[in-house]
Amino acid sequence: MADKVIGAAASDRSPEALLKQAVSGAKTRPAPVPEARKRLPAIDPLLAGVAAAALVLGLAMGAGAMSLASPNGNLSSESLTQIQSRLDARHADLGRLQTDIEKLGKVLAQVQDATESVRSEAKNRSATLNDRIGKSEQAIVTKITSLADRQDQTERDQTAKIAALTAQIEKRAVAPAPAAPVVAPQAAKPHQAEPTETGSIPDKPKVAAPAVIETWAVREVYNGIAVIEDRRHRLVEVGPGDTIPGIGKVDAVERRGRGWTVVTKQGLITNQTW
Repeated sequence: MADKVIGAAASDRSPEALLKQAVSGAKTRPAPVPEARKRLPAIDPLLAGVAAAALVLGLAMGAGAMSLASPNGNLSSESLTQIQSRLDARHADLGRLQTDIEKLGKVLAQVQDATESVRSEAKNRSATLNDRIGKSEQAIVTKITSLADRQDQTERDQTAKIAALTAQIEKRAVAPAPAAPVVAPQAAKPHQAEPTETGSIPDKPKVAAPAVIETWAVREVYNGIAVIEDRRHRLVEVGPGDTIPGIGKVDAVERRGRGWTVVTKQGLITNQTW
């Protein structure tokens, strides 16, 4: 009898009955309240029906859960064991996945460190190479500047020498020619007796004096080097062993009397007034 009463009560509290009751109750008008009390705001019938339906659905889900958890439910202990084992397997998978993620993070950190070290090494090498290139360029510029200075100095020295020689030549060209020496008349020589031939000692052959080369003239001598000039006013510096165009090899540069003489095989080059 008690079971029937409980079943009837349960049938009266079924989801369909509760839903119908909530909808019918929502459609009924609220009872009038006394004026002394504060009036409540009017409730929308549609919202009330939706709230009642949600309440019924929640009660039904709770009843189903209670029935599953009850000893009379269909869920057996073996099913619970399987579910627990599956959950444990999922936890193990999650642990392995987390371990793999940590390993990947460590590998990524190592790769980043290696990349940073390679970048820093490349920067250092680039800086070293730039320094070497800069030093090489500076050394090359210094050498070029030194060579240019030496060349300029050499040109200045040669220009100064040529100017000095030209000035000396001009001075000598402007200077008047020396007057010819006056030869004093010689007194009459006493008559000497002619020598008699005895045939004991033959006379020595006379050596012809070297000829004077008129096409060249000595203009200056310094440190054993003679500066000679031809008829075309071309200056040439010669010394012992050098070759004069059209004349030949120079044997010596000697001082004879008041002037200098260049000795060659073809003759002597002396001071000239032309």
